[in-house]
Amino acid sequence: MDNKWLWYEMINLEEEHLYPVRNALINHGERMALEVLKDVYEQRTEPCLYFKDEDLEGLIAYVKLRCQEELALVMETADETVNNIFTFRFPWDMERSNESVRFEGEIRWDHIPAEDPEWTYMLNRHRYWIALGQAYVITQNEKYAEAVCRQMESWIDHNPAPEIPVRDHLTWRTIDAGIRCDHWIKTYPYIKRSPHFTTRLFHNMLRSLYEHGEYIASAPCTGWKRMSNWGVIENRGLFGISVFMSDWNRAEYWRGLSTQSLKETAELQVQKDGVHWEQSPLYHNEVLHCYMDYLILSTNNAITPEPVIVRTVNNMLYADLYMAKPNHYQPLQGDSDNNDLRETLAAGAVYFEDAHLKFGGSTVLSYDHAWAFGIQGITLYEELEARQPEHMSWPFVQTGNYVMRSGWSEQDAYLYFHCGFLGGGHGHADMLHFEMHAFGRDLLVDSGRYNYGDHTPWRKILKQCKAHNTTMVDHIDFNEYIDSWTNGRIAEPRDVFWTTDSKFDYVEGSHTGYFYLDDPVRPLRRILFIKPNVWLLCDSFECKEEHIFEQHFHFMPGAITVNSSDLTARTQAEHEANIKIIPVHPERLTCEVRDSMISLEYNSIEPNQAVTYRSIHTGFTSMLHVLYPQAAGSNNAPFIQPIEVMTYLGEHVHHAEAEAVLIRLDRDDDQGYEEHLILICHRKPRNHIDSYVVDGTQVFGEVVWIQRSEGTELITVIK
Repeated sequence: MDNKWLWYEMINLEEEHLYPVRNALINHGERMALEVLKDVYEQRTEPCLYFKDEDLEGLIAYVKLRCQEELALVMETADETVNNIFTFRFPWDMERSNESVRFEGEIRWDHIPAEDPEWTYMLNRHRYWIALGQAYVITQNEKYAEAVCRQMESWIDHNPAPEIPVRDHLTWRTIDAGIRCDHWIKTYPYIKRSPHFTTRLFHNMLRSLYEHGEYIASAPCTGWKRMSNWGVIENRGLFGISVFMSDWNRAEYWRGLSTQSLKETAELQVQKDGVHWEQSPLYHNEVLHCYMDYLILSTNNAITPEPVIVRTVNNMLYADLYMAKPNHYQPLQGDSDNNDLRETLAAGAVYFEDAHLKFGGSTVLSYDHAWAFGIQGITLYEELEARQPEHMSWPFVQTGNYVMRSGWSEQDAYLYFHCGFLGGGHGHADMLHFEMHAFGRDLLVDSGRYNYGDHTPWRKILKQCKAHNTTMVDHIDFNEYIDSWTNGRIAEPRDVFWTTDSKFDYVEGSHTGYFYLDDPVRPLRRILFIKPNVWLLCDSFECKEEHIFEQHFHFMPGAITVNSSDLTARTQAEHEANIKIIPVHPERLTCEVRDSMISLEYNSIEPNQAVTYRSIHTGFTSMLHVLYPQAAGSNNAPFIQPIEVMTYLGEHVHHAEAEAVLIRLDRDDDQGYEEHLILICHRKPRNHIDSYVVDGTQVFGEVVWIQRSEGTELITVIK
C-alpha cells in the first residue's frame, strides 16, 4: 500500500479525531503522520471494542483471583508460543491438537504435520496471540509482546493476500481470514503500547487488515457459503474490522456487507427451534459466538443490531440451555467435542440480563468473557439472579433432537435422542442415536469425530452407523459414506412422535435408510422414560424376509460385563455411576462385547468398548431393553418380566401385534415396590377387539403405561 494512497484514499482525515494526523501530514510529512495516527489509535475511546483501558487493572486482579485454571492455560500457551512452540488446546479451538510442533528459527506458516491441514489452519488463525497479549499486560514482561510483534511481522511478510479468494489456500481461506481479523483486533489493545509494536508494524498491521477486509468482501456470501458456518465466521471478522477501522473509507461498505450477510445467515442457518442446521453442537456454538461478538461490538458502539440476529442469538442460547447435559457439557453429536457450555450461557446471561441463562451458566463470569464484557459485565453477572428454566424435557422439533431429563441437578438423569436431517458434511450417520447421562456420569456416548482427514480410517469409522447407539440391518449403513465431507445415499427421518409429562417422556422415530433394499425394512425406535431413572427401549423392524438386526451401545472407557444367561450388559465403574442394559427377551438375541474407540476432542482418541445385540429373524422383529442407571456403589436393579398380551376374549396376541413388559422397582422409602406395566402395540389399534388386556387390566392405545403402587392403579395412554 502506497502511503499517499493511505492518506488520500483509504483513511478519512476529515474525521475530527484525525485532525492531528492531517496537520502532522501537512506540516511534518508522512512519517510523523503515521506516528500521530498510531498515538490516536492508542488513546482513542471510540470505537469501543470490548473492555475499556481503565478496566485493565481490575480485570487483571479478577482473572488472577477468579479464573486461575484458565489463566494457567493462557500463561502456558504464551510461554510456549514465545519459543515458537504451538499446541492448540483452548476449549473452543475448533480443531485442537495434543502434540506440540516447534519451529527452529522462522515459522513455516504452510507447515502440515501428520497430514492434517486443519493444524495449519489453526496456526494461521493466531488465537495464541491473544494469550500472548494477555500474558504481557498481566506480567509486563516484554517477551510476550515481542513474540506477537515478531510473529505478526513474519506472517505479513510471508503471506501476501491472493488476488482472488481461493477456497483451499492453506493460509488464506476466507474462514481463516475472518477468524484472523477477530483475533488481531482482540490482540491489539494488549500490545498497543509496547515498544516492540513499532510505528512500522502498526502501519503494516493496518495495511494487512485492509487487505483482509477487501479479500473477504470480494468473496460473496452466496450459495453454499450462505448455508455454511464459513459465511458467519468470515463476516464476523469483516464486521469486526469495520468497527476497528471505522475511520477508513471502506468501513461503511464492509459494515453494510457483513451485517447483511450475518442477517441472511441467521435467517437461513438457524432453525426455528434455535439449533444450527449442521447438527453439530460445536458448530452451533461457534456460529453463536460469532453472532455474540457482533452484538457486543454493536452495542458497545451505538450500532443498532439487526433484530433477527438478536432473536437468533437468544434462541441459540436457549437451545444450549436445554440441550446441555447435567454436567453442563454439550452432546457429542456430529463433529463436536466434549465442551462445557456454562461460559457461553454466562455470556448470554450478561448480554440479555437473563436469569434463566445464568442458571445454566458458570458460577462466575469466565476468563474470556471477563475481557469481553469488562468490569461492568462482571458486576452485572454477580448481581444477576439465577432462575431455574421453565421446562425440563424439550423437543427441538425442526432439527429432530429431543431431550429427556428428570430434573435440573447435576445428579439428574438425561437422554438426548436424534431423528432429524443429516446436517451436511459435519453430520454423522446417527439417526435414532441417543446419549445418556445420569448420576454425574456419561453412560451411553457418541464416539466423536477425531479428525477430518481420510488419511486414517478413523474419520470414516467414527462417522458411520456402527459408531453410534443406533440400529443396523444386514451390517449395512443407512447413510452411504463417500469421503470426509460427502455422502451418497442418505436416510431421511420419518414418523417422529414426542410427548412429555411431569412423570414421563416418550419419543419415537423411524427413517428411510433401508427402504431401498430388495426387501424394504422400516426401523422404528421408541423410548419411554419413566421418571426419574428408568427407560424402556423398543426397536422394531417391519419387513417380510430374513435379515440381521443389530443394536449398538457405546460406553465411556472402562470394562463391560455381559451375563451369559440373561445377556444383561453392565459397565463396571467402581467409584462412578453405571448403566445396566436388561433385555426383555434375551432368548431372541445374541450379545457381543467388542472393542471400539471414542474421541472426546479433535485429534484425541482412546479405546472403549461397545455392546452389540443381534437378532437373525424372518419378518417383523422387535428388540426390547430396560435401561437402568445405577448410582456409584449401587447394584440395585429392577425386576423385569415379559407379560403376555391378551384380547378381552382371552385370546393370545402375537408379539408382532403387541408386547408388554413388567418393570418392578423397589421404592426409595423401603416401603415395598412399585410396578410399571408398559404395553406397546406394533400395529395401531383400530377396532374394539384391539382393546387388549395386560395382567388383568383392559386398556386401549398404541403405547399404554400402567402404574401400580400400594393397591392403586393408574393408567396413562401415552400414544
